Amino acid sequence: MTMTHKCYRRDPDVKAVTDLVTDEQLQNAFQGTNFGHDDFRGLLAQGCIKALAGWHQGHTLTAILDELRLISWNKQTSKIKVTAKGRHYIWLAFKGRPGV
Repeated sequence: MTMTHKCYRRDPDVKAVTDLVTDEQLQNAFQGTNFGHDDFRGLLAQGCIKALAGWHQGHTLTAILDELRLISWNKQTSKIKVTAKGRHYIWLAFKGRPGV
């Protein structure tokens, strides 16, 4: 079996975070959760950054990031890695903001 890896940076069809995680995927992933607000895209970006920094975050958000393949979570060792998709999500989430 051969594995293929998608290069999100070079994909001309990936121009916004909605190209990586659709609105439908987002709603399905967060269905039944209560974070006190509904800025789910902000939570995904923040969660990817926390994972990249090695900071702890809650189980629910970690599970959602894993489900959406923004992180890779080895539950046996509790090691979390941000995937290429997750790193590109961070870039797209912040690239248009002033001062970034």
